[in-house]
Amino acid sequence: MAHSPAMADTRSVTPYPALERHRREQRLAARRRTRMLWLALPLTAATVGLLYLWSPPLAWLVGAIAGMGLFFALLPGASSVDPGELAGVEGERAALDGLRALPDDFRVLNRVRLPDPRLPNGERELDFVVAGPTGLWVIEVKNTPGLVQVVPGARHWPLAKRSGCSSCPAWNAIDNPEHQLRDQLDAFGRWLLMNGVSLQPRGAICLAHPEVAIRDADEAAYPVCVPSQLRDCLQSGSEVRLAPDVPALLDTLSGPVPRPTDQARKGRLRSPSEPRR
Repeated sequence: MAHSPAMADTRSVTPYPALERHRREQRLAARRRTRMLWLALPLTAATVGLLYLWSPPLAWLVGAIAGMGLFFALLPGASSVDPGELAGVEGERAALDGLRALPDDFRVLNRVRLPDPRLPNGERELDFVVAGPTGLWVIEVKNTPGLVQVVPGARHWPLAKRSGCSSCPAWNAIDNPEHQLRDQLDAFGRWLLMNGVSLQPRGAICLAHPEVAIRDADEAAYPVCVPSQLRDCLQSGSEVRLAPDVPALLDTLSGPVPRPTDQARKGRLRSPSEPRR
């Protein structure tokens, strides 16, 4: 009997309330449209049939108006979730599906709230933190469709995507995610140092939209991939031995905003391979 491969440890993954609310609203709207269809179709057919016996032109007119009304009534309704927020969480959910394919010696955390006194609100959010045999990783997720051109060091990356219903490309750009990821890695590394762990985390960029293509990904300062490539990306790094207390530190990231430990306040640092006393 074949056994399914072990998957990454995702017990610390938190749900996405916005995505769950959107899907719940879509299911309820679909049920309402189904009930409306079962009620309106027989009623419309009966009305048009009776009118046809009296005045065929009037029956055709009423049928056309009723058909247009049904068409617009059956269109999917708007979501209460902000479109920008919805796109973001859909991308993160796609990336999470890719991270689940990692072996069980990898641990995945999402929506990590990291203290950062340099920001006005005192914290920043990391899309994913992954711990495993290749070290600690920060994954930055973008959910933009189209052909993305990687331009290392540039302020923006060119983006080409289809415009409307035509096949003609529309040229645009996205902010270079390398800069955001670099800031996240810097903040995460400082937080680790404050908590007694001298370790430089690694970073990767995931372009999660199902209709994205990447050009010149090898030129980027960090690995750039789609969700299905995350497993190979994170496993391809050189082996890194994590300090014994790193799992406990990660536990603090999956709860309330973490604070420096007593050892950090004393300024004592340990290397990743130094045993805990």
